[in-house]
Order: sequence, then structure tokens, then C-alpha cells
Amino acid sequence: MKNHTHNLFYVAPRKIQADEIIIDGATLHHMQHVLRKRADDIIFITDGKGYRYTVKITQATRTRARAQIVKRNYMQRGTTLNTALAFVPLKGLRNDFIIEKATELGVQRFLPFISQNSVVRTLSQAKLNRFRKICLNAMLQSQQYYNPEISFQGDIASLVRIFGHFDLILLADKKGENDIPQGAHSILYIVGPEGGFDKNEIDLVTHHGARLLSLGMHRLRGETAAVCGITKILIAYKNM
Repeated sequence: MKNHTHNLFYVAPRKIQADEIIIDGATLHHMQHVLRKRADDIIFITDGKGYRYTVKITQATRTRARAQIVKRNYMQRGTTLNTALAFVPLKGLRNDFIIEKATELGVQRFLPFISQNSVVRTLSQAKLNRFRKICLNAMLQSQQYYNPEISFQGDIASLVRIFGHFDLILLADKKGENDIPQGAHSILYIVGPEGGFDKNEIDLVTHHGARLLSLGMHRLRGETAAVCGITKILIAYKNM
């Protein structure tokens, strides 16, 4: 089978039927006007839940296309390690970088939250929707079939309440250890604001089991720390 990098599209599960898929909206526009796909062409579709559909376009108008399902494959994740990234939103477009690159690296959950020293004090629904769109595009670009979850946690106290969902919690800090403990199946990695965490926040998360992780001798910007830390975890667990 030919490489399908440029033929992978997303369709919401509700538009996928037993033997047919309905394509509309932004996906239809991209399919028709960017990649010039027409009736009788074969394309690949994912529902973001792990399935890849090989489909043949049977009918296409300006507002909707129908595609017959030729083959349905459940795609196993490339890793058994469940990774989540909790980060404090930054100013400007640097959040987009975090979301995009971490998705490409295989992060399965994003948990943005507001810290004591946050420069950005709120996170609107429009911003969360933007994050989800970036996740989706990065998933398709990197040929993955699982769309990451994004869930706003409010503050660090709310984040601490879900620590029990993870085997290992790591927080980026220059005073932390270099080594990453082995044996975890789910890891939560936490990155702080530009000014760093308040001491009380660090005390809170470490009291509830978080370990401090060093990323080296230099002070890193938030988006660098996010990608660097995820990469370090994946390398430690031989998932890169």
C-alpha cells in the first residue's frame, strides 16, 4: 500500500456509519481544494479513537461527500506508556508550540492550569478550542490515530486531586534529580510558568508524591521545558 501521509483525514465518530462516512466542513474543504480529491479516489480517515478507515469517495458536492468504507483497521498505540502534560499557559503563540510538538511526540493528555505566578490568568473556551484544533492537525501530520484529550484543571490544587490517576508525577525544576524512575505505566509531567512555581506550590505537589526533575544546568523557557521534559521521559522509557 502506498504511503498515505497526505491522504489522512479526520471525521468525527458520529459521522461514521456501518459502511459509509459523511465528510463535510473543514475536512471536505481540505480534501477537495487542497488535495484535489474527487469521486472514485481512495483516501484514509481516522476517527481520533484509534481506527483507520480506507474509503472510496462515491459522491461529492460542494457541501458534502460520501465515502464507502473499504477496510477498517484498529491501530494499536505505538507505546504502552501513558503520558500527560500539565502546563501553565504562556503568552502569545508559545502554547501552540507546546501542544503541537507534544502531540507529535505522543502525549495523550494535556492538562493546562493556572499557577500563582501565571502571566496568563484565564483560559477561555475559545483558546481551549484552538488547542484542540492544533492537537487534531498535529495528530494527522504525524500519522497518529488517537486525538489527545485537553482538560482545563483550574489551579494547581485541582491538578493535585488527579495525581492518583498516575503512577509517576514529575515536575520540572533545576533542583531536581536527573534520573527518571522506571516501572511506571502512566506519567504526569508538570511545567511551570515563566517566573517559576511559588514555593508553596512546590511543597504542595511534592507532599502529594511529585518528584522534581532536572532538565539541565540552564534555565529554559516554558515551551522548551515542556518538549525537553517529554523527550527525556520517552528516551528514559525507550519510547523514541
